[in-house]
Amino acid sequence: MKTIKFNEKEYQVPESWQDVTVGMLIKSAELSELLDDAPIIAIISAYTSIPVKELKLSQSEAVLEIVSTMSFISDEYVPTPRTEFEFQGELYSCEPDLTDQRFEDFVSIQTTLYNYREEPYRALPKLIAIYCKKDSETLDDFKLDERSKLMEGLSMTIAKDIEAFFLHSIQAYKAVSLLSSTQEIQKDLVLHKLQELRSTVKAYRGRTGLSLLTKLQIGLIRIYLWFLQRDLVKYFNSQPTEH
Repeated sequence: MKTIKFNEKEYQVPESWQDVTVGMLIKSAELSELLDDAPIIAIISAYTSIPVKELKLSQSEAVLEIVSTMSFISDEYVPTPRTEFEFQGELYSCEPDLTDQRFEDFVSIQTTLYNYREEPYRALPKLIAIYCKKDSETLDDFKLDERSKLMEGLSMTIAKDIEAFFLHSIQAYKAVSLLSSTQEIQKDLVLHKLQELRSTVKAYRGRTGLSLLTKLQIGLIRIYLWFLQRDLVKYFNSQPTEH
């Protein structure tokens, strides 16, 4: 972190993704919803605690040092899946195999994902608190809300590494399930993933600054995905649902 003076006050400014915490990510997402036309202000405010109003009214020159220090945000962080981490002198670890996790953990994770389905960014600290614990701990050994609040101070890089491991494990689990599932389950999984892909392409199309050629390519991809989904629906509907 780098100490910078802004409007006669000192603030801590992150110099890398390691300096960004889970709490900062949540705050950034919250402010971005309010400042959808000025996302950079939301990020700067969330990462430095400088009030949004002061940033809006400041001269550009006053913000240049902050922007320069936070130049790392232009490079997307690529997570490396991990199963353990040290935080505030304590070692936390995750169950390396989803099938080995306690049923109460499974239920808590599903409940958390459902409760935060409208604001998924809020779920991250609680998911980590459920999924990663100290040696021999169970959910009965600590207050989940307190542990979740603690995890908001965890480095974003560690949180994203844990999240990546969790997501990869789920994908692997679903892949294994797919091989032995019924035709109806295969249909639901394949069409669900295709719909996710269509949604991703649609969201990318809405970005500003895209060239005409890029927009044309995206349009062709969307048409192709539409035909693919139609053909898959026909394929699955023509197959028997029971073996």
